[in-house]
Amino acid sequence: MKKLQKAAACIFGALLLGGGCTAPGGVQSGTSDGPAGASDSEAPGASGSQTERPAEEKEIIPLSFEGIGEAEDLDAFISEVDKPDGTHDNDEKETGVILSPYFSLTADGKEVDCYAVRTTYGAHSFAMLDAGADAFPLGLSLSVRCAAEDIGVLPRSYGVGAEYSSGKAAAEIPGFGNYTFVVDGDKERALTVFVREAEEFVPPEGYAVMRVSPGAHEEKLSFSSEKQVMLFESGVHFLKYNVEFLDDTEVYLERGAYICAVMPDMAEEPAQNPDWAGMTNWNALFYGCGVKNVAVRGRGMVDLSRLDWHARSAVRFDLCDGVEVEGITLNNSPEWTLYCTRSQNISISEILLFGYRQNSDGICLVDCRDGRVENCFARSGDDLFEVKSMYPAHDVPIGNLRFYNCNAWPDKARGIGIIAESQRDMADIRFENCSVGFASASWQDELGALVVYLTDKARIRDVHFENIELHSSALYPINVTLDEASTAFIEEVYFRNIDIRGREPVRVANNSEAGGRIGNLYFDGCTRDGVPVKTYAQLCPKLTGVTLDSLLVNRNL
Repeated sequence: MKKLQKAAACIFGALLLGGGCTAPGGVQSGTSDGPAGASDSEAPGASGSQTERPAEEKEIIPLSFEGIGEAEDLDAFISEVDKPDGTHDNDEKETGVILSPYFSLTADGKEVDCYAVRTTYGAHSFAMLDAGADAFPLGLSLSVRCAAEDIGVLPRSYGVGAEYSSGKAAAEIPGFGNYTFVVDGDKERALTVFVREAEEFVPPEGYAVMRVSPGAHEEKLSFSSEKQVMLFESGVHFLKYNVEFLDDTEVYLERGAYICAVMPDMAEEPAQNPDWAGMTNWNALFYGCGVKNVAVRGRGMVDLSRLDWHARSAVRFDLCDGVEVEGITLNNSPEWTLYCTRSQNISISEILLFGYRQNSDGICLVDCRDGRVENCFARSGDDLFEVKSMYPAHDVPIGNLRFYNCNAWPDKARGIGIIAESQRDMADIRFENCSVGFASASWQDELGALVVYLTDKARIRDVHFENIELHSSALYPINVTLDEASTAFIEEVYFRNIDIRGREPVRVANNSEAGGRIGNLYFDGCTRDGVPVKTYAQLCPKLTGVTLDSLLVNRNL
């Protein structure tokens, strides 16, 4: 199975750091053999070709989707999820994606469609295009249809600036990645532009291809044997039942494939009925259990807005070996969005993820080993890039988990880290060259941008947060906390080259009443508003149940 390995480097400040028979539902079967291939690309902020070429010679392929129109009433589209108490409902919504009301975009003169989805704070706009390595530097021209005085680009560490005047902004993109343009520093008016490496679909060698035509798929789509690709063609697909993987199978979403999940019925057996919230829960829309060498790839979009709260996740793999999820866009999951449990040899890359509903966690590795998550953007209504342990009987050690070049905007919960469930020991976990744009939640003390928050037992050690930009934190930029009932032991957690903006405190709290402990935490090479941190006072530490002398180690302070 094809594994995309992207370079992990990014610029941090001024330094480079480190024709067959037709089956039900429009499926066509046939055999198409070819090499699996591989593709290496530059990381965000790294330059592509340094010789600028005319636009007509550059490979630039805008991504667009059928069936998406303007909102008749933008305020209604945004506010129909609002409740009188200021919270949001978790109900289904018929329309999940609209054309952006705020932005239009061209890339070296080619028009690129801009879309928008609901978030906790207004509508977040996004645009996507594929490009060849010869496309860089790539010139973007942005028209802004709202009041603006200035346009900034996040993450700042990518070194991209925007020149803005009279409703027009211009910027030059140096390489593949996701870049978010923010109007006047306002998280409610933002456009994320995702530039991925252009590729054409080539099935793995020896795999048969089942082509799925657009339309309403009222029957379950299934793989008939191993070594098959289920290819969803460009167009709108209404998918009622989930797709389950066999060994050596792949789902591929063509450019322009727009998958709308439809509420299932009891013809598909629920996984839980009811679940802990009293809701009926089915397996994920794309689901694999106990299989090997499986993938969900392509350039399509999956929209789960029409599903009831907790109905199903977008993608889940459980007890799997050899998992790849690459290049797709996921919107408004009513449950955890993309996660792997008790699995190993995992590659997740170039995912664009949005949501606002409660429990719409982003990308999560639970009791996993040998996993890599890179070059992703997530903004949702719960925790975003996270590691957990929930299966105490699972016997595969948790470790060798890497999150690279991931950009998080946590609206309601936490951004990046080891979060809550902690049944088994975890070690060798790294979050590197990442960023948190706006960490907006402040409703409980266990929140923050970078988090180690444990509610159970286990020993947590050898955890690294390195080369990370924290743009805005409403509560804590860094939060290391043990819950009251936790018996966990935290040690050897490293915060290196963390760029903190704002004066919010760094929190360390041992609230355990059951013998949990917090050991050595290391803060090295951090900055606060661009100023090197030379004293603990500059971290503005907020300590509970610990002292500096017993806890914090820093060779530089």
